[in-house]
Amino acid sequence: MIPELCAIALALAVGIPLARMLNFLRVSASPRDNVSLLTGEGLLLGIGICAATPALLPWSRWFIVPALLVIAGLSAWRSAGSSPPGPPPAPSRWALLFYALALIALIGYALYATVAPPPEFDYLTNWGFKAKAFFEVRSIDWQFLGKAIYFNVHPDYPLLLPLTYDFIAILRNGWSDAHLGVVHVAFATALLLVIHGAALEETRSRLAAAFITAALVPFAATPWIGLAEGPFVAFATSALLLIRRGNMALGAILLGLAASTKNEGLALIVAAALGLVCARRARDVIRLWPAVAIPLPWLIARSLHSLSTDIAAGGVIARVVDHLRNPMQLIAAIASVSLGKPLLWIALAIGIVIVSRTLATRERFLMVTLVVQFACYIGAYLATPFDLAWHVTWSWERLVTHLTPALTYVVLTSLIAWHDASEPAAQS
Repeated sequence: MIPELCAIALALAVGIPLARMLNFLRVSASPRDNVSLLTGEGLLLGIGICAATPALLPWSRWFIVPALLVIAGLSAWRSAGSSPPGPPPAPSRWALLFYALALIALIGYALYATVAPPPEFDYLTNWGFKAKAFFEVRSIDWQFLGKAIYFNVHPDYPLLLPLTYDFIAILRNGWSDAHLGVVHVAFATALLLVIHGAALEETRSRLAAAFITAALVPFAATPWIGLAEGPFVAFATSALLLIRRGNMALGAILLGLAASTKNEGLALIVAAALGLVCARRARDVIRLWPAVAIPLPWLIARSLHSLSTDIAAGGVIARVVDHLRNPMQLIAAIASVSLGKPLLWIALAIGIVIVSRTLATRERFLMVTLVVQFACYIGAYLATPFDLAWHVTWSWERLVTHLTPALTYVVLTSLIAWHDASEPAAQS
């Protein structure tokens, strides 16, 4: 696992000073950044930068590693005057218990993710297949993408995850997918660090932050090793949480990285913009420009190479009209897919009811964003060129995981705030 661990170390070395430097651009920055938030942001940024190097530099570690070290050095020099992370408050025994539970679950996820090469069908025919094909020719193989005859190769999908795998192969100087699951553990860890740091600043309670982090481990540790769901959830959820708390610079960059991971990220940019408008933060919409600029080169290249796109294939309007004429077909397909965790959904629904007023007012940005993104997913099903039942069966559970972490986080923090507000009133 040495190349995989070296890749994570390089991502941290590049990303942490860059995240610290970008935090100066926050609208409502606190005097000090906590360690977990800064580390999570830095790891996500660093992975994005590492994935970009094969698209910009020769595929040799003797070019890529020095370039990353130069970027890390410049970022560290630029952020040298910033305040260092402040000392965290001492955890209570209950907080230590929740930290232990989160750590044990994350260790179990790491064992699960690395016990064998990624076995998922979509990894073998899409994400991993493209990465290996690119590494064979030491570049993005546009001819291969343009002539792909099997639909599941999805040549129109963004390349951040395949290029991340290729970055590790460059460090190894050879292809091996035996331990690529480490990448997904890194994404889950980064998301949990962002969640913990954001919860710690918001609740001012180490116990509450530890509880929220432990509760969200199942959402961050997605089971689809080798697929882009885990990376997308990490980028998208972190971006929404940062934008929600006014950190537009970092949030917009992570939103752009989400759009560079899955096509659903493009819809999320639009959803976030609408969420900002509805939350009376229209001035912040223009500050989302990095979210558009980051995936733009890929969109231009995809258009120039005429890479096929399934959903946008000819006859979109006819397919939408046909599915709208028979809406029960979509409803039945969705109802047939089991999402499991019935107690979780019941608890989440009860929490939403309890804090519904808070969600409709203080959390308007996030709620509108999630609703619009959900509507986009339904629209994609209406426009699908594939059999509707088949498409829903093999994607609905994964799409729901895109939205659940951010929704669960905001419900939990709102419940904690509601409890803290009601407790003094009960005592008086």
